[in-house]
Amino acid sequence: MLEKFKDKTILVLGAGNSTLDVKWENLDYDYLWTCNQFFLLDRIDNVKVDLVTLGYNVNLYDEKLHEKLTKDSPLTLIETHHYREKIHSKELKDFSSKFDVHQVHIPLDSLAGAASRLVKLALMCDAKKVYFAGVDGFNKTFTNKHAFTGHVGLKDTDTRREYSIYYEGFMKFFNHMLEFDYSKLQNLGEGFDYNNASEISEEYFPLSEETKRLIYEKN
Repeated sequence: MLEKFKDKTILVLGAGNSTLDVKWENLDYDYLWTCNQFFLLDRIDNVKVDLVTLGYNVNLYDEKLHEKLTKDSPLTLIETHHYREKIHSKELKDFSSKFDVHQVHIPLDSLAGAASRLVKLALMCDAKKVYFAGVDGFNKTFTNKHAFTGHVGLKDTDTRREYSIYYEGFMKFFNHMLEFDYSKLQNLGEGFDYNNASEISEEYFPLSEETKRLIYEKN
């Protein structure tokens, strides 16, 4: 089911602040992948989504989610390990009766989130190039915004409260990407204060001047 993504250019959009701060729409890509509450962001609603992973915090009864999936017919994935106890829930069974859902496991031990696993999946699919935004972390004052929900900073339910935890977690993920053909990667959040592992992408797979021109283009 993933064969069509081989040798293609993938754009991954996560919920980090850089999804709001760069003009990813200007990029030339073949497929757009995203995750979780993506359907709440109007900019994503205006483009076609080709693959989505849905986590256990997503309300699978949400009408706006259903409308977007019906319109775009993306490949819809549930990560069994991360869906926790809800993998056997009535909610997922009801959802699966309306939409074609595939259960997958993307091997990645990281707190960097669902979009980071999509970046790895794109490399595992042998994509030609992988642009990604919204794989960021936090700045030291926790003032950056969740791109999909609009929430600023940590949630009350977040048990990890220290900046160092996120910085080290995203550094671990980016270092893991160096085990693959990282020349394919373009970190669109590079250089923002909330993009925790910019130092790795700047050294090993820096944004090209053409990518910078496109994503920072003035109206």
